[in-house]
Amino acid sequence: MNMELFFDYACPYCYRGHKNLLELMDKYPELEITWRPCEAHPRPEPASIHSDLAIQGMYFIRDNQGDLWKYHSLAYEAVFEKRADISDLDVLASLAGQCGVDSAAFREALKENRYAAEVEDGNRYAWGEHGLQAVPSYLSGSRFIGSHDGILVSKQELDRFLSQLS
Repeated sequence: MNMELFFDYACPYCYRGHKNLLELMDKYPELEITWRPCEAHPRPEPASIHSDLAIQGMYFIRDNQGDLWKYHSLAYEAVFEKRADISDLDVLASLAGQCGVDSAAFREALKENRYAAEVEDGNRYAWGEHGLQAVPSYLSGSRFIGSHDGILVSKQELDRFLSQLS
């Protein structure tokens, strides 16, 4: 079974949602995730944290067979536990080096904004095509569950949603 997961590294609800998903993964070993990063506050919109560069990093990790799960965890930890700036190339290159990719190649790709168009496409796909209200949100075929109105999809709701996909 496949599920699209819409998220933003700068979103505290997404950080909690990531932890909930990690706790449920053993229960759903057949689950394949299509990662759909999207910015809750894209530039030039004011925000305390912009995640566009970290999202570009995720695409590099994906394309270079790095450990995506580890990158997600490290990016969230950088923001919410270490209070690091995920729009800083040095911070992100350090994370990438821990995920099994060449950090120099990672740094070069992000300097060149190689994945900037994918970031914009992801934003359009999430907010425009699917009309999401908030992240994290989950989609599988015609089934959808999403955060909304300041309310996070709970672990129990996510578990129920995943159980209906099998």
